[in-house]
Amino acid sequence: MRFSKGEADYSLLSTSVENIFISEYMPEAPGYCVKVYLYGLSLAACGIDMDEAEMALDLGIAAADLRKALAYWEERELITTGPDGSVTFVHLAGTPGSFSEKHPALQAASDQGPEKDEDSFKRILDRAESVLGRPLNVKEMQEIEGWTGDIGAGEELIRRAFDYCQDIGKTSVSYISKVILGWAKEGLETAAEVDSYLEQRSERQGIYRRILNSLGLKRNITDAERAMVDTWLDSYGYTVEKILDACAKAGFTQSPSIRYVNKVLENWKKEAEDMGRDINSKNTVTQGVLNKYYDYLRERSEKEADDRREEIYKKLPEIRDIDINLQSLSSKISRGLLRGASGEETGEIKKEISDLEKRRAIILTESNYPLDYTDIRHLCDKCSDTGFDENGRRCTCQKIRMGEAELWQNGKLQ
Repeated sequence: MRFSKGEADYSLLSTSVENIFISEYMPEAPGYCVKVYLYGLSLAACGIDMDEAEMALDLGIAAADLRKALAYWEERELITTGPDGSVTFVHLAGTPGSFSEKHPALQAASDQGPEKDEDSFKRILDRAESVLGRPLNVKEMQEIEGWTGDIGAGEELIRRAFDYCQDIGKTSVSYISKVILGWAKEGLETAAEVDSYLEQRSERQGIYRRILNSLGLKRNITDAERAMVDTWLDSYGYTVEKILDACAKAGFTQSPSIRYVNKVLENWKKEAEDMGRDINSKNTVTQGVLNKYYDYLRERSEKEADDRREEIYKKLPEIRDIDINLQSLSSKISRGLLRGASGEETGEIKKEISDLEKRRAIILTESNYPLDYTDIRHLCDKCSDTGFDENGRRCTCQKIRMGEAELWQNGKLQ
């Protein structure tokens, strides 16, 4: 097996290792592969022949590992092997442009089109190396190329990302990539848009801290918690003050948490929707107060009906006698049904009731009174002022009654 180095003029008994190998390939390569490359390079520089077994013995590795190492470097195009077993080391930076041909990131930049795009990419690379304080490796250059290609970020956005990450002391290319991707998803394109976004984000971060502090949580907010808080503010429309009210309720529990606050706020949201009021309005009327107000409405309606009935009895005494008879006949039917009275017997009673009701209607009409003048008149016919319809669902009148109940409990409504 013969080693040789193509197109390189090296002094005898010395080995030149290109910087690109040290900065780009050596850090990622297994140790035994680096040993094989450097030893083989020195043999090639001196034009020394050495068979596989002898080389493996000199390096203290197995012959199989030697073959793996050679395959490793050939796959990365740093060497070529001939059919006779010869190994040739590629001169990585031998001619202008050869480096970009070996590295897709730089080649992609030159293939982008106009010269100004290539110049822009070079400026981005220069800025990146300035921020990192060292040359970029191949993977980093490929990742940076993805900012303009895959993400579609412009130079202005990328340069602002460099400045931002440098300010916060996080200058790895992978972190800068996350920042640029996040800004691109937000639709940011200019430095001015980024500055406005960061200002709003800083304000939101302050809100996160206030919420956690109010719960006694001395830690950073999690992604799941952040999503919940953002929903309260952006989707539900809660104010910070209202959220802190919910946090105060959570503070009375054994383990205050964002999840508990979320349940409180979701309940408040549903209640506000049911009552037809603004989600941030202070609700001073509890369900208990509302129920008492409904009781008050029913009692008031019954009293008003009693007063109208007494009025009619004084002016039209015959109506009193008819009502007494109607009440007696109704009781008679009930007792008859309980003891199994015949249909003929109950039929006669029903006819008497019908005749009396007709007579009652005639007297009221002739006296210019409506037929239902003595009936109980509820504010809501759907629920008869109970707050719930016949199917047990919350009645729509509760939205109106809630406002009335607030005035009623404060003595402003009689």
